[in-house]
Amino acid sequence: MSTTYRIQQLRQFVIAAETGSLQTAAAETFRSAAAVSTAMSELEQQVGAPLFEKGHRARLTPLGRTLAPLFADLVRAHDRVARDVHQITLAERGLLTVAVIPFLAEEWFSSVLAQFMEKHRDVTVRVIDQRSRQARQLVSDGLADLAVVSNLGDDPKLEFQPVCIDTFGVICRNDDPLALRRGKTTWKALADRPLISNDAFATIIDHGLGQYVESNTVVTVSSRTSTMDLIRRGIGVTVLPRLTKPPSATDMAFVQLSEPLVSRSIGVVTRRGQTLLPAAAAMAHLIERELREYARRHGVALTDEKPPAKTKRKTR
Repeated sequence: MSTTYRIQQLRQFVIAAETGSLQTAAAETFRSAAAVSTAMSELEQQVGAPLFEKGHRARLTPLGRTLAPLFADLVRAHDRVARDVHQITLAERGLLTVAVIPFLAEEWFSSVLAQFMEKHRDVTVRVIDQRSRQARQLVSDGLADLAVVSNLGDDPKLEFQPVCIDTFGVICRNDDPLALRRGKTTWKALADRPLISNDAFATIIDHGLGQYVESNTVVTVSSRTSTMDLIRRGIGVTVLPRLTKPPSATDMAFVQLSEPLVSRSIGVVTRRGQTLLPAAAAMAHLIERELREYARRHGVALTDEKPPAKTKRKTR
């Protein structure tokens, strides 16, 4: 028959066994001596044999000496589990896996991670640099707790929390004729321009705009750093979302493409119907807050902000 021991009684027994004093056991567990004496009698009844010699309430019997280290192990195990539960609940411990689309992982996420680790030093964080489709799959398969991605449509396994709406445009040198077009241009303006292709071109083609980018591609590069270097060298221009342009690239211009306006929603994806562990929930909250600020600095619209109302002209 299984026996369930009360951890408070075991703690009192272990203290009494180590110190040779029931009075000390009472003081350290904030109980009266009489209460501890009663608890030890109950423990003996539960064990089924005396643990203390008669007439010497702090002297252990041979059985008591034999059981003392076992009961001490139980107390230590209880305290260790209780401490771990407390730390995990407060997001002070745990393992967290986050997938982040490459350009955000390179430019932005390191600062988010630094903030998180400052407050959660004992949480182990694994960061996976992955494209949106693959990052979403990691979350869907349970291999990542959350991901920062662009929205690729509904998935019954996933919950997407949008943060901002990123729009596509041309990234070119500041002295490029496109940079002088008051911040915007049309897709037709790309017809005779040498283009540096990248992963984002798949989205452009999906929007039915392949005719503007496929025939005049001169090189395909997956690295954003290499792309910017090629633009500086005059090899061509590229099409990317606004958030992709590095803030440090002051010699580069972002020119909005319109007619039609192509955009994508950026946000945080998690598994639908599954509550995040406290550490993951803390990370998700931090990511949403910091991504909002990053989008604002880039002039990217937030999903929960309404555009300013148009003012009517006064007629005379």
